[in-house]
Amino acid sequence: MSGWHFPVGLISLLGGLSLLSTTLSPVPLNKKQTTPSQQTEPLLSTLPDGAYQFCTEPDPQDWRDGAGVCLNVVKQGTFVEGYYGFPHSSDFVCLRGQVAENLISGEGLAISWAGQPWSDIPQEEFLWDEEGHLSLGQGNIAQRKGEVSWIIFRQMSLDTQGLYRYLEPRMTSPHQLCDWP
Repeated sequence: MSGWHFPVGLISLLGGLSLLSTTLSPVPLNKKQTTPSQQTEPLLSTLPDGAYQFCTEPDPQDWRDGAGVCLNVVKQGTFVEGYYGFPHSSDFVCLRGQVAENLISGEGLAISWAGQPWSDIPQEEFLWDEEGHLSLGQGNIAQRKGEVSWIIFRQMSLDTQGLYRYLEPRMTSPHQLCDWP
């Protein structure tokens, strides 16, 4: 092609491709696609008593117990007890407290093992996870046995909004994992 025919032909081709792409698969950009396991409703506080698992990523539908950072909790009325952490790791915080809507408030328990000690126990409130769901504060060593320390945080707040609810808990039961002093 030469002269003005090339740009006009190219513009027509691009315009046709643009039109074709919008007519074949219109996808609204402002709508968030959800999966059945994602917690969009109901609120944690309105769920019936029972055991629940929530994670920052959707259910991987494979051998893993969860994806991302997960909350494994047992709910009785407005009282919840469980833990929040990474599946198959020693990186977790036990928690217990009251739930109001999607916010759990109460206290947390971190266990400091040899090889993974907490060198500094914060008194001021801090975010435990990069996602910003769990905040802890007012920490003190409650018990020490050898190189293992149980650290109680009198201030714990966990926001479950935006977490994905799994159909059933697959992680270790909180009663097996959390040994409150």
